[in-house]
Amino acid sequence: MVAFPPRDTIRFALPASMYRCAGEHSVLLEAASPEGSGVLLRVRYRDSLVSGSYSVAVPGDTAAVPAAIVAVRYFIRDTPHAFVLDTGSVIVRREDGKVGARIVGSGVENAIRTPARIEYRDVPLRADTVTCGYEP
Repeated sequence: MVAFPPRDTIRFALPASMYRCAGEHSVLLEAASPEGSGVLLRVRYRDSLVSGSYSVAVPGDTAAVPAAIVAVRYFIRDTPHAFVLDTGSVIVRREDGKVGARIVGSGVENAIRTPARIEYRDVPLRADTVTCGYEP
């Protein structure tokens, strides 16, 4: 859910996938629709992905470990919007070969502080890898 000030609230539910980041101590959770709405969550960890609280970091911050980077894209009517969370918290739950996360935070989109509440549930842990490097 994205609460777009002053009146609009955008809600969407999408299937999610998890990928391990090649050569890194991080995973990527992706939920995206063909129409363009979606959420990306990258969780960077020290030795292994464990349940717990991860602070929100911005994409270029390579020093913050453990940390979580969250990007959101959505539409209001036909207009695309996107932002990266710069404040908030991410609670990761890992159990029985699945991972979940509860994200509460906000980021700036078009000079407006935009809050978001996001939840990933029962995403199967996979061995597939992808490249997760950030390029500004």
